[in-house]
Amino acid sequence: MGSQVEAVRDDAVEERRQRAVESLMLSEHVRHERFDRITRLARLLFDVPMSTITVIDGDRAWFPSSQGIDVTEAPRGETFCARTTDLDALVVVPDAQVDRRFSDLPAVQAGVVRFYAGHPLRDALGNVVGTFCLYDPEPRELEGELLEAFGDMAAWAQQELVSSTEMSQAGRVQASLLPEKAVRIGEWEVNGLCLPALAVGGDFYDYGTSSGVIHVGLGDVMGKGTGAALVGAGVRAAVRGTHAAVTAGVDLGVTVTQVARSMLTDLEQAESFVTLFEAAIDLEDGYARYVDAGSGLCLVMSPTGEVRRLAGQDRPLGVLPDDHWTEHESTLEPGSRMLVFSDGLLDLVDDEISWWEPVGDLMRAASDVDSLLASIAGLVQELTALDDVTAVAIFRHLPQDPPS
Repeated sequence: MGSQVEAVRDDAVEERRQRAVESLMLSEHVRHERFDRITRLARLLFDVPMSTITVIDGDRAWFPSSQGIDVTEAPRGETFCARTTDLDALVVVPDAQVDRRFSDLPAVQAGVVRFYAGHPLRDALGNVVGTFCLYDPEPRELEGELLEAFGDMAAWAQQELVSSTEMSQAGRVQASLLPEKAVRIGEWEVNGLCLPALAVGGDFYDYGTSSGVIHVGLGDVMGKGTGAALVGAGVRAAVRGTHAAVTAGVDLGVTVTQVARSMLTDLEQAESFVTLFEAAIDLEDGYARYVDAGSGLCLVMSPTGEVRRLAGQDRPLGVLPDDHWTEHESTLEPGSRMLVFSDGLLDLVDDEISWWEPVGDLMRAASDVDSLLASIAGLVQELTALDDVTAVAIFRHLPQDPPS
């Protein structure tokens, strides 16, 4: 059973704990299904009418998940969980009416709660950022295998509260590094999407305009998750560092080789490689320069609807230390469309061998870049992608039909 010692709140510990709670950035206005499945199961497993995951935030307690309890928050001093948080220890109260630590609580005096079990949930630094709790209006014990199971479920709740939140924050940070809005200049329209299979992914894209040139890049790091995302962020930063040179006319093969050299040690240590498609397109005449580093996933559609692939023979970044990359040329005429994407999209089309046909159908059916990207997002939602899906669409509209 938990300690019978009264909690003495340490101001320095409380300050650190409060900062840790705020760093979770939990939303109070949405349902947290990943927490709800834990509290639902807890009610069944332990045969209790009430279960919560509780966060002590300043002078109040609020519930990211609650089952059998109608309130969404309560004053801190009126909760069992505040005392569990201050004690930083497992607390099991067989009968709160005879336990002086809890007998004065309103829920106990009203007969709503007599049994309570609370387990602190800690972040990586040991700060108590929440509690996992069981409640019953009848006295009872929690011991043996049930007590062990309670600890296991608390570990699950802690993982979801801390690690899943960290992943969600990482996902938000990764998304914030993508271009904020579409490019719409004259006849030209550019936009992209990145849908990681996990909270974060190894795909990245970037685009921008400078000196009358659109610079577009899309990369795919081998693997998924946080490790791939870290590598992708490094490659993206290195590629962005060459934008000024590329838009000034420097050979793309030279700049991609420079990026590969700068990232070689990191890629070797991570035992990873990166496919990359990068292009620079002149806004005035549609002249396009591009490098394909192991991607092969770029389609260009002519104004008459014919589809051709843009691809090179160069290897991905990080395969061989002495590799170099070659710039190729093409042209996007008025009425042309370009789509660059990662291989996660191939899992979602009907024909992975002749993939350019179903992907080309998506391009033909779209009225603008946003509708094309919406179609791709719809496939991801409908079929559940097994890999990250990222795409950048570039449309050059006919002069009489510019983007709105």
